[in-house]
Amino acid sequence: MDFIEELNERPEGSLDVTCHVLSDNSAQQLEDYLVDRLASCYISQEKLQERANQTGLAYSELIANKIPDKGSVMSGDFGEIFTLYFLDRQYEENLKLIKKWRYKQDRKKAAPHSDVVLFNIEDFNNPSEDDFVICAESKQKATSSTFDPITSAISGYESDRTGRLAKTLVWLKEKAIDEGEQDDIALASRFADGLNTTYSKLYKAVAVVDRDLLDDEITKDIDLPDRTDEFEVIVIGIDDLKVRYESVFERACSEADL
Repeated sequence: MDFIEELNERPEGSLDVTCHVLSDNSAQQLEDYLVDRLASCYISQEKLQERANQTGLAYSELIANKIPDKGSVMSGDFGEIFTLYFLDRQYEENLKLIKKWRYKQDRKKAAPHSDVVLFNIEDFNNPSEDDFVICAESKQKATSSTFDPITSAISGYESDRTGRLAKTLVWLKEKAIDEGEQDDIALASRFADGLNTTYSKLYKAVAVVDRDLLDDEITKDIDLPDRTDEFEVIVIGIDDLKVRYESVFERACSEADL
């Protein structure tokens, strides 16, 4: 995501948060990048092909049956999926991106438990103290309203830190078993099971906001938790955010058969 850059010039009184923005004239790059990846967050290519063979339906129809309708759930899903890929690009390690939206029971509702999870493990058979899990609470604000995405993301981080992440890890292991994917079972077990070898937990509170709203959001009077090696608040501004995320979902369906 080279088209997401650090915000260098901030308004006076800005919060002590990590802040990025979409580079100028990069909206098309952002859309293309996420269009290429969106469908896989809801269904694997193998299952998509299998269901197309079974039903005779086009890829676009099958994907449309998995993604949310326009509205708050679509907005939230976009913020979470964007956060997943953004965080992946912040680390040099080869991270495992957990596409939990595949486990949705209802496409019209948000996926349960922690919003975003990424794993790092070098060897399934030899757990190391260098292993770590990244857990992020992601909130999106695409239009002007009284909603406070930064405070809400911090509240979600507190839930993750005090027990929700642990429940999420167990849930991910159960889902991996349901799906019968051996590598996913081994990966989830590394973090869900109590082992003698410890691992690190890195927490993020992420707010994805329309660029026109960014200055107001990062100058609000908010009591921030201390920034540490294990926790940070990240705010990302994207131009015309509502247009961007709706276009990504629409294109992911319409271009699937091309």
